[in-house]
Amino acid sequence: MSVKEIASTSTPVLVEATSEAIVSQIWFKTDPIDRPFCYRAVQLQLQTDSSDQGHETAVEPGSWSWFELVIFEDAHTDKPRLKDGKELVWRSHGNRTDPLDLKTSIARNFGIVFDRRQDLLDALEIGNVVGVRVCARYPGWVNNARADLFTPMSWTLSSTQDTPEDIPDTIQDGVYTLVPTSACQVASLTQDQAQTIWFTTPVLDEDVIAKIQDLQLFTQAHGNQGEDTTGVWTWFDLVILATPEATEPNVKDGRALVWRSHDITKDSSEHTEQTGKLFSLHQQDLLSFLQPGNVIGVRACARFPGWQLHGHSARLVVRISNIVYMGSGPHRAPAKPIVDWNGVAQSNQKLQAKLEEFLDAATPKGVEAAHSVETTLLGQELRSDWQYGAGGKPLRLLSLDGGGVRGISSLYVLKAVMNKITGDPNAKPCDYFDMIAGTSTGGLIALMLGRLRMSIDECIEAYNTLASKIFSAGLLNKIKDGVDTGARYSAEVLEQAVKDVIKKYSGSEDTPMRDPVDGCKVFVVACRADDLSNRIATHLRTYINGNVEKSWADYKIWEASRATSAAPTYFPRMKLGDYEYIDGGMGFNNPVLLLMGEAHLYYGFARPFGCLVTIGTGMAPNVSLAPQGVELATNVVGAAVLLEGMATLTTNAEHANKLAEPLNAVGTYYRFNVGKKIQEKRWVEKVEPDLFSKWFKGEKPEEIEHFTPENWAKVTIELDDYQHMPDFVRLTQEYLKTEAVATEVTMDWQFVRSLCIEEHGI
Repeated sequence: MSVKEIASTSTPVLVEATSEAIVSQIWFKTDPIDRPFCYRAVQLQLQTDSSDQGHETAVEPGSWSWFELVIFEDAHTDKPRLKDGKELVWRSHGNRTDPLDLKTSIARNFGIVFDRRQDLLDALEIGNVVGVRVCARYPGWVNNARADLFTPMSWTLSSTQDTPEDIPDTIQDGVYTLVPTSACQVASLTQDQAQTIWFTTPVLDEDVIAKIQDLQLFTQAHGNQGEDTTGVWTWFDLVILATPEATEPNVKDGRALVWRSHDITKDSSEHTEQTGKLFSLHQQDLLSFLQPGNVIGVRACARFPGWQLHGHSARLVVRISNIVYMGSGPHRAPAKPIVDWNGVAQSNQKLQAKLEEFLDAATPKGVEAAHSVETTLLGQELRSDWQYGAGGKPLRLLSLDGGGVRGISSLYVLKAVMNKITGDPNAKPCDYFDMIAGTSTGGLIALMLGRLRMSIDECIEAYNTLASKIFSAGLLNKIKDGVDTGARYSAEVLEQAVKDVIKKYSGSEDTPMRDPVDGCKVFVVACRADDLSNRIATHLRTYINGNVEKSWADYKIWEASRATSAAPTYFPRMKLGDYEYIDGGMGFNNPVLLLMGEAHLYYGFARPFGCLVTIGTGMAPNVSLAPQGVELATNVVGAAVLLEGMATLTTNAEHANKLAEPLNAVGTYYRFNVGKKIQEKRWVEKVEPDLFSKWFKGEKPEEIEHFTPENWAKVTIELDDYQHMPDFVRLTQEYLKTEAVATEVTMDWQFVRSLCIEEHGI
């Protein structure tokens, strides 16, 4: 190929930096620009044969060896021309550092193609000259410039057939710099990911793909963060697209061909350059997925309300081999996946659909369905650069329903289960379950067992003490509290009782939710009360879930306990930060589906469930939802009877169970709920005749075996009936003896036991 040139040199220049200051030297200049060139030139490109210091671990990371094009007023000045107070200087390209480079590794670098879409050509005036400036910065960085060509031609990645034919054997690589022609901006308004393709490579043919050695993205960008958030939710991806016009990445074996380049943190600035990950043949799979006709795109992304990404400039630097090796050809084929990613995606879709159904059922008719951030995130794309927990040990999960003082039942059920798993009556659930979730009093139990690491017997003792302290307030105290808050019981009494337990087992009543020990993870569910027509299931965690915007892990244990157990008509709402919370049982009484979603997000979509134990407390909470400040008498009536529409304000725990069970593999899902037996009148009469007589005042079972919803209020003890907790314990113990339950509790737990053997030696 005949190569046209504006200017060139073969006189070497070496620039070495010794401090943070930029060191530069004018390498050469063009002749003065004449009128024909000034008005007719359509593009310019700088080509250098050059290198940096080679791979050094001790130098400042980034790209600090580069070349600039500078416009001078004339041939006699060395000061850049100014326009609108700004120096007319443009970065052409940097020296690429291959991890295997030596100081003597010279590459042919093809800089940015400056065409009429950039402002360099428009800034040129007759008589100006263009200079090439060699630059370096930070100690150890070197710019070793050997030869230079400044030309009105251009070379891109469209085909290596068009590269100059005079590349000497000493030049091992060709390096191309690709840039966008405009800035980009992306803003997220919801929990979903917002994204846009900023720019792409040219279409890649088979010859180019076979020679690509690595690529790296550099950007100058900044982001705007949402309020009161954690994490970084603005970033750049490299994606493989079928065509330059495509907006969605290719999908292979169920995963999108997407790889994260780098984050844009709150400290990122448009005035500094951010360095992306180096994608090479040896370190990443991106190159192995390329097919002829594909392009590589730069994708700007933001997630969660308030997050924005502003991309001001960028350069995608691609290195190809100029040496034809024996047996060279297409890159190695991608490894065959060990995970059925299509199956994982389908599993996520099914869980998301069931969660949406669950949340919809938790919402009164005529208003927007309740929602959760975690449910939304289950619909995200599966990326090729994440393994999503593949190969990890099967998870052991525990879900605890709410139910006021009836929560004592779940502790006795759990004790029977733990005894079968471990054979140790003193075994602590926190040592055997990876994650525990609870709602309302189930949340209190979850925190005691998981965060405070209490044994079940310790928890039973504490639970009985809590119930007697909380629900034994005198009538005058209850009424005084209720006039102001619409609640029957004192928030102060509840808070102090919980604080006493926390102090006993942690040393301080103000112990934070966030657990310094990387062990059993716990979250409790609370319901945002600021707008009950737009309810949000909120997870208050003892850990940071890096896959959600807010983990709510910086509250104190007692604060989270109050939030999850603030049952309307029983306790006042709990304000945490800018939000008021009510009992998570108001819609989310059985958190099993929320637990499944949380476990998938935290541990990875491909991490299997070894066992999921979910324990009920007898029935959904029989409380009505009264606004803050409604007088006590109104609330007592609302809590005593089942009003029309009650089912729309509380979630039937067994409905969640029916949705969750089919989503789990056979032999991994175990549901225990004493209420399933209490529904049978004859069973109650048989095992506890005195209790049956007390409940139904001598009624006969007649022909109907099961209670109707209208009779449900008569069944079991009230949420606050702590004096009859022993009755409920006896029913639970009888329930555990029934044939079906006994079979399930004493079933072959060999698989579950095997999950614990390595850790505990049981």
